[in-house]
Amino acid sequence: MPSRVRTKLSDVAASLDDFASRLAFAALHWLLWPALQAIGLGSTIWAALHLTQVPAIDGNKLPLPDNLRIVAAVVGSLLAIALVYFVVNVVVRRRTGEWRVTEVGADLKRRLFPLLALPILPALTLQKIEQDSPKQTFFYIAIFSAIVGVGVYAWSEAAASDDPDLGPSARQRRVHRILAAVAVAAIWATYGIFFSRLSIVNHHAFNTRTIDLGYYDNIFYQSIHGRPLGCSLIKAGYHGSAHFDPLLVVLSPLYLLYPRAEMLLVLQAVWLGAGVVPVYLIAYEKLGRRAPAVALAAMYALYPALHGANMYEFHSLSLLSSILLWLIYFLEKGSQRAYYLVLIPALLCREDVALILCFISVYAIISRRPGFARLGWTTIVVSLLYFAIVKRFFMTSADIFMSGKDSLSFAYYYEDLIPNKNGVAGIIVSVVTNPVFVIKTMVAEPKIVYLLTLFMPLCFLPFLAKTSRVMLGYGLLFTLLATRTAVFSPAFQYSATLIPFAFALTPIALRQVEDSALPAQLGLDSRRLATALLGAALMSSLLVSWKFGGYLENHFFRGGFSRITRGLTPAEKETYAWLDKTVASIPEGASVGTTNKLGCHVSNRKDVVFYPGHGPTDYMLVDESEITGAYLEQHNKAVQQGKVVQVARLQKMVLFKSTEKKPEPAASATSSAALSAAPPTAPPPALPPASAAPSAAAPPATAPVRAPAVPLPAPAHS
Repeated sequence: MPSRVRTKLSDVAASLDDFASRLAFAALHWLLWPALQAIGLGSTIWAALHLTQVPAIDGNKLPLPDNLRIVAAVVGSLLAIALVYFVVNVVVRRRTGEWRVTEVGADLKRRLFPLLALPILPALTLQKIEQDSPKQTFFYIAIFSAIVGVGVYAWSEAAASDDPDLGPSARQRRVHRILAAVAVAAIWATYGIFFSRLSIVNHHAFNTRTIDLGYYDNIFYQSIHGRPLGCSLIKAGYHGSAHFDPLLVVLSPLYLLYPRAEMLLVLQAVWLGAGVVPVYLIAYEKLGRRAPAVALAAMYALYPALHGANMYEFHSLSLLSSILLWLIYFLEKGSQRAYYLVLIPALLCREDVALILCFISVYAIISRRPGFARLGWTTIVVSLLYFAIVKRFFMTSADIFMSGKDSLSFAYYYEDLIPNKNGVAGIIVSVVTNPVFVIKTMVAEPKIVYLLTLFMPLCFLPFLAKTSRVMLGYGLLFTLLATRTAVFSPAFQYSATLIPFAFALTPIALRQVEDSALPAQLGLDSRRLATALLGAALMSSLLVSWKFGGYLENHFFRGGFSRITRGLTPAEKETYAWLDKTVASIPEGASVGTTNKLGCHVSNRKDVVFYPGHGPTDYMLVDESEITGAYLEQHNKAVQQGKVVQVARLQKMVLFKSTEKKPEPAASATSSAALSAAPPTAPPPALPPASAAPSAAAPPATAPVRAPAVPLPAPAHS
């Protein structure tokens, strides 16, 4: 072949190569991505305007006319996106004096990338998807958040120069500080007001019980009247039979402001909401920027596990989250005096908090920061010494699982790992001899859903926090080794062993991402990557809160064992008004016997016990549907013999008055037995006991028979 022909053919081939390359690039950047973005935008707009059709979309059963309308919406979106591309190119042309079509196309592809995730939003509106398919729901949320993170990276900027002349002025920094303070205060106020109201409505709808709200209400009453941690409703008449939480005694003067259970509910909501402040301070301490710190504070207020603990009656363990967040803040800031001051209320919160503090101490020791090793080992010594003294001298059992006739044992929390009923030793034996069973216990499907609920809102960032993630150890072991469902459910207070660490570790992890050299090795800017991760976590928090949290109604969220009531019907308002009036008619010094459903409405007095099963009381406020078996026979006999007479009735709720004259107490009375509400024979084991957090054990002997209308599947006091 002549050389001229070969040269000509080579030139043609090179031209074709260049054309094919340009065509492929154009198809990718000017057709494929805009088309995919248009599909995401157009289909979502149509679905948002026709939400009743989402189930048909989910099953791909839309009629042909509707499919054609979606196609029209996609075409319209494609034209709108094409217009955006054109306008941006024109603007760039005017600013630079040249066309930069390729650069603009690549940049817009990244910036409009979140449009691809939009079809997930209608899918999340499917009825009961969070209840019927929680794993699928979390998968959708993960995909959506990851795509949003890519978009955030595209829109974010690299770290600013260290030149002070290029940074904000002193006046701007002051304005930013004020705006951040206002934002955090607003988040706290919103959380406190919302969940205070929701808790009270739920209480007035009779969704709370003597076990546990009534127990704590009585503890506050007894404490403010000279009997610290006394409780006439539980074994030994003293909360030390379950937990030692003298922080309640310190807080009890607040009870004088409004001596009813509602005060506890408001206190808990405000206290938990206050956690936004240390979360903000930790984030600002680590990241040095106020906007991300405010975002993390908002994520804390959106957290479903926090909502679940808030809405499950009242528990001293729930108060732990805010305390530990302050403790970690002062630890990270290096304020040792403030750290030791906060250590006091942490230990007073509950006896087993001493064990949690040991994990914080281990982090302090291995962090290798100056002075932290001493702080760590002194905390361990103080915590374990406090734990031993409390167990030996202030509680009714020195055993970790509270064994003994005067204690509320909670060994059954881990009964599958204690086959020989030998307490902590049994768990150790199981770990050593049967590790596969232990692992199987820890990765059971409900526990996977639990972990997703806890860590998906934070995109699992706490696990990226090197060294400091050891602080998650106690909470993970405590919840994942348990075999009692409530312990690994976000609807209960036990998540308080993980919540503060999850939020303290997230900004630590982001700081480590910013300081890492790995992003640069992957061609990424570390500051932008950290911002993208935070953006993805914020979006995930919003979606998880929507489908699993307490702010918006959904089919997953629970406050303890049951769904919450968000508003009272006129009939429910009348019912509560009757109860409130009836309770007010009981003389202040009178003793009252009550059942589980109504006890928390009359627990603000010295002598309140479970009925029946206890000696004579002046009044009996009962829900007759909760009295069954032998107790029902005993009750009916007392009514027939005129030993008790009806004072007021509304359906099954009745106030009786005793006609029997109570025997005069012995001169030496005031023994713990005199305070105890324990009946001569214990109720059926199906009835839950009550109290705080990890130690909810065998049903208290004072507990009433469970009402079939409102079943409580497991003991609640812990």
